[in-house]
Amino acid sequence: MKIKRFVLLITIMCFSLNATACGEALYEMTDEEEAVITLYAAKAVSKFNENQTVGIANARVKPGELDDEETQEETAQLEEENQEPEIDPETGEPIVADDSLNQEEEDTTSDAGYSFTDAIDVAGVEFTCAEFDVSTEFKTDNYVLTQVSGKRYLILSIEAENTSGADVDFSEYTDRTYSLALNGGEKTKSQFTPLSNDLSNFDGILAAGDTKSFILVFLFNNSSVENITSLELYVTSDGTTRGTTI
Repeated sequence: MKIKRFVLLITIMCFSLNATACGEALYEMTDEEEAVITLYAAKAVSKFNENQTVGIANARVKPGELDDEETQEETAQLEEENQEPEIDPETGEPIVADDSLNQEEEDTTSDAGYSFTDAIDVAGVEFTCAEFDVSTEFKTDNYVLTQVSGKRYLILSIEAENTSGADVDFSEYTDRTYSLALNGGEKTKSQFTPLSNDLSNFDGILAAGDTKSFILVFLFNNSSVENITSLELYVTSDGTTRGTTI
């Protein structure tokens, strides 16, 4: 036994001398190569260490926990795409998010403290909301918005008066959007109609001293219009949203 230990000691000393002798410099590994060798060594130790009961052999890692940030974002995106859509309990149809409205809310500032006239903001014209009506469909002599299952139309009636003493050209104000919220809830954009008195697309002239009746039409779930306690109109133009309580 002593001879074996002596031979082993001599072998180690020879190896140490060879390693420290003059000659070519030791190969310097890159960070990536060191990481590969370290990972391989750790796996090899864990694989053959049968007595190990804690540590890397029994580690529990959640799927994607060790992925880089980009991989985690891709995984989250796939999970979102595969997610089942939310179903409207009243209509039984999938609820589709209005991305354009969400983007509008993100990109604009909002203030519900404007007067009705200042919220609409047409120079020289005074506005008042005369009334609103809720109906399952919207009809005029030459245009109809048909009934939508589980929803009802809310029609705002708006009176406008040109108090400026000069004609007002509404074509300068057609790039704006109108949204309505009920009882402080989510905003809903106005419905498009080709009617000449639809405020959202009227591009005519209001002569000095003249008045005109306008409408704005919105579509809400039945449950939203059951008990209306407040209405908030929001007008968005030039990156700013002005709100008013009706």
